[in-house]
Amino acid sequence: MKKVSINLLTNVILLLAGIILIIFHRVPNILEWGCRVLGAMFLLPAIAYLVMVAVRHSDARTSADYMGVLPAIGGLCFGVVMMIKAHLFDGILQMLMGILLLALGLFHVIYLLMSRDTLKIKGWYHLCPILVVLCGILSLALPALRDNVSLVVLITGICLLLFNFTSLQEYLAERRLRRALSKPATELAPVADDSAVETTINTDELE
Repeated sequence: MKKVSINLLTNVILLLAGIILIIFHRVPNILEWGCRVLGAMFLLPAIAYLVMVAVRHSDARTSADYMGVLPAIGGLCFGVVMMIKAHLFDGILQMLMGILLLALGLFHVIYLLMSRDTLKIKGWYHLCPILVVLCGILSLALPALRDNVSLVVLITGICLLLFNFTSLQEYLAERRLRRALSKPATELAPVADDSAVETTINTDELE
């Protein structure tokens, strides 16, 4: 159940990210806004953890865990820098997009290859993850593509939607497999002909 929940949460987050990137790919300085969002993702958990440690420290009845203070301070500083100096991370974020597409596409390609016998994967299932891998390679290797930030953001958003489509196909294939394995043995075994059984019994009685 936890595995399903984690996979579902990951797919929902990537789906929302893909839709947002497609909608706002023409916004000026879109990568700077992306860096600010990432900075907030570092900043808010760090602030929450430091506040929790401060509250526990003020309460003599509870012991505060100080092991995470230094990482929290580091995350706090990094988040502040990303939000204030977002333009310094434009190139890094663009490179991370290519690496993300490459990793997501390879993950699905390897999973589909390993599961082709058990899940009865169709050949066209490999099309979307291969396209995602190719887009990741092109966004990292082609200088002309890297210079067009809007196009890179649009391609990343589309590839995230392709990733979710592949995840949906895998889920449906796994569901079909679970249904096939959960069928009772009586449904899978051939049903004997009652007339043949009665004929055999009558023959035995005559003898």
